[in-house]
Amino acid sequence: MKSTKILAAGVALLACIGMTAGCGSGSSGSGSGKTKIIVISKSYQNQFYQAAFKGAKDAASKLDVEVTTNGPDAESNVSQQVEQLGSAINQKPSAIALAACDPNAVQDNLVQAKSSSIPVIGFDSGVPGDKSGAVVATAATDNSKAGANVASHLVANKDVQQRLETGTAAKPAVVAVLAQDSTSGSIVNRVDGFVKESVAQIEKLPGFEGAVSVSGQEKWTKPSAKPAKVKVVVTVPPTTSQADIQSAATSILGTQGLVSVFAANQDGVNALLSATSDGTDLNKQTGKYKDIFVVGFDSGTSQRNAVKSGKFLGSVTQDPYQMGYQAVELAVKASKGEKVKDSDTGSHWYDSSNIDDPSIAKLLYD
Repeated sequence: MKSTKILAAGVALLACIGMTAGCGSGSSGSGSGKTKIIVISKSYQNQFYQAAFKGAKDAASKLDVEVTTNGPDAESNVSQQVEQLGSAINQKPSAIALAACDPNAVQDNLVQAKSSSIPVIGFDSGVPGDKSGAVVATAATDNSKAGANVASHLVANKDVQQRLETGTAAKPAVVAVLAQDSTSGSIVNRVDGFVKESVAQIEKLPGFEGAVSVSGQEKWTKPSAKPAKVKVVVTVPPTTSQADIQSAATSILGTQGLVSVFAANQDGVNALLSATSDGTDLNKQTGKYKDIFVVGFDSGTSQRNAVKSGKFLGSVTQDPYQMGYQAVELAVKASKGEKVKDSDTGSHWYDSSNIDDPSIAKLLYD
């Protein structure tokens, strides 16, 4: 009996070494006969992915399948994730869910997964540009809808509407967008959604139909049919360095007629906070920019504090829990040969009134 236990322990230790990081976080699935799904994130300890793992495990419990979670120590550790993916494929699971650190780096492994008839489900950023054919669907945020979510809540605010309605053809009101870059698919789609929804909602205000223009970047330039009373201005810094993003944020804050600023990702939020003395200048009673309404995207300690204190009007968070949950649902279907398609995992508005609600709190991450 004792020798059997020692042998079992040795086998478990070897399995743990093979999995590299995250071992012990989920069921191994060996000998159970259950459908086994291996979920590999871009960074194992990141709170965003911990929320995704929670969703994955809840889905596994509901569907009576086994899930093992894994991921590298950091998103920059591409080689570690490649090794983990190779190890996962060698275990011959029913399916794999993957958020690739570097889509190009995992292509050889994905070719192996395809030849082994192991379907792969992307989640979060997924595996954009996959050429192997192994990735059959992705569970991720529809960034266009998420950007529109920010815009609809911004323009629906009565105080924001009052400020916008002061705009005239001679002195237009300005809705600014701080975008980290104009090439990243998620950022571009997010800004697209925000810009289009902002224009649509502002033009519903009395006297503003056809009087909203978009400028600042050629990608998003759209003249107004009438003299513009509101201008949506998109700013993209010359590089993605934090110094350049903060410089762009400072420039935006000096814009005449500025009503609001949308920081389109966490880096933009951090730059805006740095440009406003860690948000002190946004204080609604005493701040230098107390009349400016700031909206953000994603989460993080500084952003949550700004929202909770009312310095930010609010922000939109992605839903990592649903990314994990829906990735497992899709993986199970794909493992059975069922047809699957990409799934929008949603986004959620949060402000000082709901930030502590359990349904929102579980989606906020550092």
